[in-house]
Amino acid sequence: MSIGKPRNAGLVDTIGAGYRALHRRLWVIGIPMALSAYLWLGTPVAIAPMASQLRSSLHNLSSLFGGTASEQERIAQGVLSTDVRLAMAWLNFVPVLAPPTLVEASSGGAIGLRGPLELAAAMILINLLALLLSSYFLTALSEAVSGEPRGPLSSLRHSLRVAGDIARYLLTLAVVGFVLALPFLAISAIVIAALPGTALFILLAWYIALFWAYVYTGFAPEAILISKAGPLRAIYNSVHIVRRDLMGTLGLLLLSFVILSGLGVIWRQIAATPPGLALAILSSAYIGSGLSAARLEFYRERLARWAIAGKA
Repeated sequence: MSIGKPRNAGLVDTIGAGYRALHRRLWVIGIPMALSAYLWLGTPVAIAPMASQLRSSLHNLSSLFGGTASEQERIAQGVLSTDVRLAMAWLNFVPVLAPPTLVEASSGGAIGLRGPLELAAAMILINLLALLLSSYFLTALSEAVSGEPRGPLSSLRHSLRVAGDIARYLLTLAVVGFVLALPFLAISAIVIAALPGTALFILLAWYIALFWAYVYTGFAPEAILISKAGPLRAIYNSVHIVRRDLMGTLGLLLLSFVILSGLGVIWRQIAATPPGLALAILSSAYIGSGLSAARLEFYRERLARWAIAGKA
């Protein structure tokens, strides 16, 4: 009698399993809901008061891409009048409904950052809070995916360890990436200085390289949560998962991007009224949390599949 092989989970199965896991911890969507509500209803943060220090730098940067002086001025003014709260939250892994970013800092409707020290302090505070919220959010989802029975206090303690592991992973990735990229950064700078017309091409090449680096290392947080791996092991596991199923990985990323981008347009359309905003925040939190759980399920299922295959 032959023994049937276990059926490989497709993307639809993976996403479905992610939402079933979310339903076991449905209260988790309160975290992205609260964060989205703060972004929409809280006071924006802008860097317009630093205009005198940054405007010339922004003009020089925008001039690399050509355009008239008025277009360069419009680009610079747009950057200076942008709500930077979400842009500065580099350590945020919580899916949120992004609000309109353009604000009138000069009208008193935004908190203005008046210097580099205030900017650095705001960035540190925002990322610390984002990391703690993200770690608790992902910990609760990972426990639902893996079936670990933990109480709220136990999950909170574990999330603090997860926050430290994610911070160490990101620091390790930044250091290793900088060391590997340093020679290419020097070459790129020399080429742009000698041939300014190549700036756009070189920036595109860097964008492609960073995209593939993100794809291959992007499941490291899932490895930290599911495999309890350290930073280097988490990066290795992520590269291993992606290398074994590159098309599945790209499919999951593309499908998630299409869902979030397409629905994001709808959410922002219905958010024009207070009831619509409440519905948009709730719907966005549910959809985004389910897709985050699907990433955890994708990692867990692939890891289990190939662990079994390795023992066969």
